[in-house]
Amino acid sequence: MLLLIVSVAGIILNNVLALHQQQAGVHDWNKRLFGELRNIQVQDQTIFYQNKNNQNGVIDKSTGQVKYRNSYTMCDSYNYVTYEPNQQIIQLFNDGYSVLAEQEIVGNIDHCLIGLNGKYILIYGQNILSPTSSKIIEKVDYKILHAGYIFDDPIIVLQQQNEICVYQIRESVSQNYCVESLYDGQIHEFGNTLIYYDDKFAYHLKDKSAKTLDIELIKKVDKFIGLTQALVIKDKSKKQIVNLDGQVEYELSSDEFVIQNLETQKYYYIVTQKNNELKIVTFDRDTKQIHSDIIELQSKSSILNAFLIDQNKRQFLIQYSDLQTVLVDNKGIKWTTEQSLISIDTIFYEKYQNQEQTHKNSYYESLEKHGSNNPLFLVQNVISRVLNEIRDLQELAIHFIDNLGKEKVQTREMEQTYGLKQKVYFLTTYGTLLCYDSQELSLLVKLQINNQDKTFKLVAHHQIDSNLIRHFDNNDAQPTHVLFYYSKEKQRLNTFILDLQHGIIQQVASQSSKNILWTIPYRVEGGPGQHHNIIILIDEENNVFTYPKHDSLNTKEIILYRNDNGVLRGYKLFNNQLVNIWTINVKDEILIIRSSYHVGEENPRVAIWDDRKVIYKLIDQSNFAVLTSDGDKLKLFIINAKTGKIIFQSVQSEADFNQPINLVFDEHQVFVTYYNKAQMMFEIWTVEIYHAKVEVSFIKMLENYYFTKTPIITNYYKADFEAFFLQQVYGYPLGIKYLGMSKTLKSLTKKNLLVITTSGQLHSLDRNLVSTRRREKADQPILEYSLQSAELPPYQYQLPVNFQNMLTYHQTFDIEKFSIESTNLESSALLLVYGSDIFFTRIAPDKTYDMLLDNFNYNALIATTILIAIATKVLSKLVKSSKQVKQFYLN
Repeated sequence: MLLLIVSVAGIILNNVLALHQQQAGVHDWNKRLFGELRNIQVQDQTIFYQNKNNQNGVIDKSTGQVKYRNSYTMCDSYNYVTYEPNQQIIQLFNDGYSVLAEQEIVGNIDHCLIGLNGKYILIYGQNILSPTSSKIIEKVDYKILHAGYIFDDPIIVLQQQNEICVYQIRESVSQNYCVESLYDGQIHEFGNTLIYYDDKFAYHLKDKSAKTLDIELIKKVDKFIGLTQALVIKDKSKKQIVNLDGQVEYELSSDEFVIQNLETQKYYYIVTQKNNELKIVTFDRDTKQIHSDIIELQSKSSILNAFLIDQNKRQFLIQYSDLQTVLVDNKGIKWTTEQSLISIDTIFYEKYQNQEQTHKNSYYESLEKHGSNNPLFLVQNVISRVLNEIRDLQELAIHFIDNLGKEKVQTREMEQTYGLKQKVYFLTTYGTLLCYDSQELSLLVKLQINNQDKTFKLVAHHQIDSNLIRHFDNNDAQPTHVLFYYSKEKQRLNTFILDLQHGIIQQVASQSSKNILWTIPYRVEGGPGQHHNIIILIDEENNVFTYPKHDSLNTKEIILYRNDNGVLRGYKLFNNQLVNIWTINVKDEILIIRSSYHVGEENPRVAIWDDRKVIYKLIDQSNFAVLTSDGDKLKLFIINAKTGKIIFQSVQSEADFNQPINLVFDEHQVFVTYYNKAQMMFEIWTVEIYHAKVEVSFIKMLENYYFTKTPIITNYYKADFEAFFLQQVYGYPLGIKYLGMSKTLKSLTKKNLLVITTSGQLHSLDRNLVSTRRREKADQPILEYSLQSAELPPYQYQLPVNFQNMLTYHQTFDIEKFSIESTNLESSALLLVYGSDIFFTRIAPDKTYDMLLDNFNYNALIATTILIAIATKVLSKLVKSSKQVKQFYLN
């Protein structure tokens, strides 16, 4: 009895501590990335960099952490320019000082230069502007190929018909010289000069003239070494360093990489990676002497780029093909980072198994194996079940007592039990799979997808039963991840399986295929209580096949649709054939298409309790929404995929299509965001679909909502369905870059809108604020059968912004999208926002659902538990004493 009391008390206290931990604080973390480096400059303990995405920033040389980054156009390491399209104003920054241009600019800044007199020169489109004097220097008539410097003079290179011309920018724009060329040429910065080349011509662009180069030599160039004005050419299995006249200075093998020397022209530095060893070779151009250093590195990838950081300390920055970046010297690794997270294909999660609280139970194993309708198997395991339950309670009590005072251990296990601590997997476009702990941001697993080139792109990621995979001996039958990669150039589909249990990625199939349009996870029913999951794949020629191969596929009703060059087509999958069932010719340009169906949310709540009445949502997961553009008009269509019938359409004017536009379709609600030029504000356009019938009878409500086996649905095959559409527009005072929706495990709690603002913050917006059911006036009477709500605040155009709901607090990030994973707590979810920055937090839109209130009395709970234990002990003694007295009198 005492053991049972202690065990129950331990369970209660453990649950309280877990919920308290969720309520007390959120362990946020963020990671700033610099991505694939293009070039760098080093000054003291600072590395100034520019990456392939035209972002510029500062890396701390001692730690590798990004201290500062922007996506603006740089003039040099200290000066950059920003342009705000909403305000149509230029800002020039120099060490915190800004200059505002008075002239209105209608295009994005393409280039920023600084003249010899220190004046700024900005180029947008074909306009050359000097903002400090607030005038346009000149508007050129031809396409600007390049804007940069030749021996510190700002110049532009124009494509003029069949020639390129170099213009110098001083007080005006004056032509220096022109040379013959073709279109689609490339320009490479080469020390203080430029190299231009196309398929026929190659030139070294100097101050007053261009020197002709050997085009066949330029075609072999693998790398330009600017400061030394030499070329690395690749010929079959070897490489050579040559000067512009083609004279060979040094020979190296094909897997060796020449480092761009930023400090002196005396040395060449050559690096190569072999068998976890990084070899650094120093070649003295004057004495022809060679010195080598070997550093052990746990990397098998090829070198993508390398930079000299400090010649005296012999420090080098090495970046591999999977964007792992390391800073090394002759003593070893100084720091390392995983930069492939700059470009993420997909994110998925895996929950921890708390082994100390997980026990196999023969009763439940029998249930799972033999089903719940076989009493013979169940009866024989009843005793085992009871013994296992006692064992669970006993070990839980011992575990609780052993860990008293070990709050960190206890907290970690609680977070794993409630799913608040999980493994986050990132699959990147560089073919790298990285697994991090969601709490500590520690790297747990790193795998590489090989056997394919960069033309292969991820088509889909799904899970299937591992017992369908014959390449592994999976006795535990854990779900296995399947990855599909397709190459349009090679018209080939590669299939990989990812076994997280064994940490293996293996290619299991490769086949010729047309472009894959659909991948559909499908559940195939077997014997009684048996099923397995496969993937249905359909290409652009409507060929249907499965992985793993399944010959007899009797599909349920699967309705699909696609945008075929502006023509919407609906299909039905039947007997392994894809049949066209409807076609819609769309006159306007299709911008976005979104479905109302979301995997894992198959049983949404269909009714709203509001003001003593029940309002039924109209949810049909075969509906989808389409946004189109017509001039400055934004058109919204809601279409049923079964019939091709347009069930709703509406228009909003004055939309700016140069600003971000978003579309979200969740259950019965459609949200569209865009920038309204007339209001000079981003707007959230909401459309909601309800049943026209509103139930106010309590008895009818119970019958329709709780006791019926067939909830209210709408048959779209009939023309007279009862549907009611409401729409409303709200002004959002912040810019909207991306819009999404939160989610929970069972979709029982409310789901907020999540807004990534144009300023790089993440805002959680209560979707009740953008409801169409907010009444127009506060004193407006609401009819009994009205869809309007007395519980929601009255309508106001501009939405209030509660900055306490800024999930990124006062910080700003370069973020594009987010990923949400549910936990075992219905109120809570894990939220990971990513882009060039990664930000992780936990959210609880409906905190009152399964979390303790702020004023919860923990002392009272503990005291009550102790009193119950004491009372139980006392009562048991009294009962025992009473029995002894009765026995005495009987005798």
